Amino acid sequence: MTEQPLPASPRHAHRIRRSATVGATRAAVLPLLAVLLLPGSAAALPNDSATATVRDALSKATAISSTDQARDAQLEGLRGLARQLVDTHAMGQRALGSAFNERTTAQQEEFLRLFDELIVRAYLQKLLLFRDPKFRFRPEDRHDDVVIVVTDVVTGKDSYEVAYEMRQEQERWLATDIVVEGISLTSNYSDQFTSVLKTRSFDELLDLMRRKVDNFRAPTAK
Repeated sequence: MTEQPLPASPRHAHRIRRSATVGATRAAVLPLLAVLLLPGSAAALPNDSATATVRDALSKATAISSTDQARDAQLEGLRGLARQLVDTHAMGQRALGSAFNERTTAQQEEFLRLFDELIVRAYLQKLLLFRDPKFRFRPEDRHDDVVIVVTDVVTGKDSYEVAYEMRQEQERWLATDIVVEGISLTSNYSDQFTSVLKTRSFDELLDLMRRKVDNFRAPTAK
């Protein structure tokens, strides 16, 4: 089976705000920023607000990536932090759509496990490329039970917009989608899953996802 990429299409129409030199770095920056970004300043908000949750996670990400730990140790800490912020199960179910309910319990569990690994590993492995970005928060945008936390990240000459779709679950705020420069991570995966399932079985999709995860686990050549 030919290996196909698995991520990115917008759910929320956020305008792109960036400077003139985005071109060459955009491909690398999109996956990097999609899960965790480094923090800057924000206006005072309640400690239990959606923005406070994102800000706290990003502050901790900065602390982890600033240590003298080995890269693998930093990534392990960042993976744990990402799982506290992002509801990968909700994202995975939404990305797969109605096909999720058509699967057996064992298939659902395997899909969600692999999806979690893909989300966390594919994006966090590039997080350490950033050093000392400027990070700003905009006012929260509320829609029923959803709070959109929009951030601007300035790195050198480039500026990027990243929005977190936050929902409160049992007194915890969790990100159920992340939109990078107008591109929804969940919708992007949904498009790719739909494309794969048009010509391949669900078990073949799982096999493709396993291979992706195995590639992340393989040692990087020096």
